[in-house]
Amino acid sequence: MSIFTTSKKKKLKKRQELCHDSGIFVEVHYVRETNNINNKFNTLALKSDPKRDKCNEWYENHGNPNTYSEIVTTYFSEYNKDEKLLCEKVALDNNYFSNLSKNKSYHPSKGEVIRVCFAFQLDYEETRRLLRCVDYALSNSQKEDLIIRFFIDINNYDISDLNYVLNNFDLPKINEL
Repeated sequence: MSIFTTSKKKKLKKRQELCHDSGIFVEVHYVRETNNINNKFNTLALKSDPKRDKCNEWYENHGNPNTYSEIVTTYFSEYNKDEKLLCEKVALDNNYFSNLSKNKSYHPSKGEVIRVCFAFQLDYEETRRLLRCVDYALSNSQKEDLIIRFFIDINNYDISDLNYVLNNFDLPKINEL
């Protein structure tokens, strides 16, 4: 048996485990948003959350950027990564970040925002904050959103793994959101 075959089998097994685990995550967190009192859930924020506090502090330390373009440009300059490698990693146009810095009023698709979050390996609070600035959110009533959240929670920022799991559940791939 070749090393290549063994590597493929390990990757397939890992992806099958991701499908299984994300399925459980979806079952636990999925909420149907209806007027039925039995389906209501508590949406009150915790008084203090260290991750949220850290996220708020980051924004304050960087001059409270509030547009998508400003926030992403700030992340890009802070992480100081190679633009082409970063774009390749998450299937964005090679000049995405330079073009973004020139267009301050750019409004991306939800899938694009998620890919940027994966590129910078943002945690859940940082992802929520970036999504919120362009009027998107990760919902507990959208299975694809819960799968994205699962990947962020387990720190798996591999777009191909995410697309594999989304496809396994017959959901749109990340670039189709």
